[in-house]
Amino acid sequence: MMCKMLSQSMTKNPLLLLQSWLNEATKSDLQPNPDTMAIATADSEGVPNARMVLCKEIDAEKGYVVFYTNYNSVKSLEIQENPKSSALFHWDKLGYQARVRGTIVQSPDKENDAYFATRSLGSQVGAWASDQSNPVENRQALDDQFQQILDRFNLTNESITRNEQKIPRPPNWGGYRLWIEEIEFWLNQKDRLHDRLHFRRALTISSEGIETEKKWTVKRLQP
Repeated sequence: MMCKMLSQSMTKNPLLLLQSWLNEATKSDLQPNPDTMAIATADSEGVPNARMVLCKEIDAEKGYVVFYTNYNSVKSLEIQENPKSSALFHWDKLGYQARVRGTIVQSPDKENDAYFATRSLGSQVGAWASDQSNPVENRQALDDQFQQILDRFNLTNESITRNEQKIPRPPNWGGYRLWIEEIEFWLNQKDRLHDRLHFRRALTISSEGIETEKKWTVKRLQP
């Protein structure tokens, strides 16, 4: 049973609540993988695809969330065709859910390089080795690709274990910013009378840059 309620007075910046919920889930021992979110895209025929990714940043001030992937992956190709997207956070152990909708824009190279440098050496090698979403003959072929990257950068399996070295980011790997136009918060309540608030702002993305309204409109939704 939940005793707290969502406040409609958050119109100045509802993304602060999203950040607060993620922080709470991260600190909680109850919620595994708290930074996991589902990202939905659609192909050229409008058929949707959804998959789990890791939310690596919430910029509450500007209004976007960040995730990383291979730029040649299915999701990336679909983003190129249609950058409109939806994401879902679900912290079931806490009774929280947040759904966002908006437009995806590729992250700057400088930001991508900085994040890639924080990854373990094994993850860095894996980013080079995997031709994400493409078929592979068998597991051995994938392991061979990994070994080829080790050889390319004069690394060994012991190097992976020591995790003391870094390699550069592959050009086809990096981040995306999902700029949020809409966000809905869902808070579990007794008798299935769940609390729902929907926030929306104007968002314009063009060749000249990104413009957002600072004020959000809000409406309470029935469960």
